[in-house]
Amino acid sequence: MGVKIKICGLMREADADAVNAAVPDYAGFVFYEKSRRCLTAEMAHAIRSRLDPKIKSVGVFVNMPCEKIAELAGSVPLDVAQLHGGETAEDIEKLKKLCPDLEIWKAARVGDGFDPKSLEKYKNADRLLLDAYVEGYGGKGKKIEDERLRGIDLSGIMLAGGLNAGNIADAAERYRPYGVDVSSGAETDGQKDAEKIKQIVNIIRSIK
Repeated sequence: MGVKIKICGLMREADADAVNAAVPDYAGFVFYEKSRRCLTAEMAHAIRSRLDPKIKSVGVFVNMPCEKIAELAGSVPLDVAQLHGGETAEDIEKLKKLCPDLEIWKAARVGDGFDPKSLEKYKNADRLLLDAYVEGYGGKGKKIEDERLRGIDLSGIMLAGGLNAGNIADAAERYRPYGVDVSSGAETDGQKDAEKIKQIVNIIRSIK
């Protein structure tokens, strides 16, 4: 089936047009108030409405109450909820009951002291995502150090953190993850760049 590709952090309706031209597997919307990419429900709905229906929509949440996630998932609408904070297995179970058709991804931050065995506690998530860790939300363009990924089977996991056109092929070929997640690597001057998105998607699609 090949490595999947997610372009995260859409902020404008023009970003939907850019991803439509490239057709990644997933497009991400951030609902974390401390992120510069944070969207309101109305903004996300407007962008989502322009999105090619073949592209699945992913909402990124950080410690948001499950009831609020369920409300946003229905109004945008979303195909996937990506939990990027300190959410527990119990939160995942609660969200599944609230939104039985919503796919639940749990992000794990890979930084100092990261133990691959800690991923076991999220086994009720539909998918895991590994991201580099710096203080605050996400990797902020930082790449996961290679030695931290040794011994982890990434075939069912999304890989994020510092990925761009210059390094994404190496990461995809070396680790063969389920998919790769790109945000700042698909931007120029803080805005999504249609040519970079197309280049990144084409690189991933060329990997056999």
